[in-house]
Amino acid sequence: MKQVFILRGLPGSGKSYYAQSLADELGGVDESQYLICSTDDYFINEQGEYHFDKFKLSQFHNLNLARFINALAQNMPLVIVDNTNIKKWEFIAYSQAAIALGYQVKEVIVGEVKDKSMQHLYAKRNSHNVPLKTISKMAYMFEW
Repeated sequence: MKQVFILRGLPGSGKSYYAQSLADELGGVDESQYLICSTDDYFINEQGEYHFDKFKLSQFHNLNLARFINALAQNMPLVIVDNTNIKKWEFIAYSQAAIALGYQVKEVIVGEVKDKSMQHLYAKRNSHNVPLKTISKMAYMFEW
C-alpha cells in the first residue's frame, strides 16, 4: 500500500524527529523505500548550515511540492511531508496529488498546538531559532 503522511505542527514540536521515526518504522533502512519532503532542506547551504530567507520561501515550497509529486510519480511506497502546514491551503496540493495517484493519505498533527507552556518549550528547542512570538502567532492561526 502506497502511503503519504502530511505532518502539521509548530516549529520545535518534533515534526522532523517524528518524520524520521516514521520512515525508519515503515520504510526500514532502505532509503529507496521512502522520501521525507521538507521545505527546510532548501535552506541548507553546501556547508550544511541552515539559512532562512523569507524571499525564497514561496520558491522553495514549490520545489518541495515538485519533489513530492516526482516521488509519487515514481511510486515511492512512503512519502512524508515535513512542513508546519498551519493553514489547510498549505498542504491541499500535496493531499490532492497523492489521492490522484492512488496513495492513502494521513494527516498527523505533531505536538500540542494550543498549549502555551508547550509553545514556550518549542521556542527553546526548535532548530531554526523561531521566536516564541512567531510560534504563538502560528498557533493562533492554526486551522483544524
